[in-house]
Amino acid sequence: MEESQLEAIASQLSCPQGVAGIETGHKMNLLNAFITARTLEKLAASPGETIIEIGPGNGALSEAMLNTLGTEGSYYGIELSEDMANAAQQRLSKNQCNVEIMNCDCHHADIPAKSADGIMAVNLLYFIQDLDALFKQLKTWMKPGARVVFGVRSDKSLNSLPFVHYKFNVRTADEIVEIMSSNGFNDVDYSYHDEGEVMLGDMPLLVDSVIIHGRI
Repeated sequence: MEESQLEAIASQLSCPQGVAGIETGHKMNLLNAFITARTLEKLAASPGETIIEIGPGNGALSEAMLNTLGTEGSYYGIELSEDMANAAQQRLSKNQCNVEIMNCDCHHADIPAKSADGIMAVNLLYFIQDLDALFKQLKTWMKPGARVVFGVRSDKSLNSLPFVHYKFNVRTADEIVEIMSSNGFNDVDYSYHDEGEVMLGDMPLLVDSVIIHGRI
């Protein structure tokens, strides 16, 4: 691929836009099904809880969790892409739990202090320049004892991607754990899952899932 094509892929993965972005959203649902399932398992949402998801995309992979939250539960979806936020709003607003989709940068999301029982994000941390600032902000949203779960690809997997040089901040799982711990998260740990080969359009990728979790 030409450099311009690789840069376009990275741009769409970080913030899907337009017709190509809508198609990227559908592809990401397939590519991210496994890593999202493992993230949701670790989050273990319960009926009546308040859950925040950063980067839900079009919301397709979040529906099952919202069903679990039930009528007494609340869900905040923070999505940078306007197209993805609109798709998530259309899809998830029909759910029985209380749903609010925010189309904004997660650093500027207006979330009530100490409201969240859990926070999750899949394939987000590569696109965050300052993890210290993010983790400090997340803590203001979390109730005492609340948990946070991040699904990421390993540094080895990321560094094998031809477009990773654009927009991606590649970190090891140990580096992320250390930054979380230094920002006051407790019981920080991670699990590793090898997924093998998956397809991004016509591009075969060797991927894995690293599920990083902690509490305050």
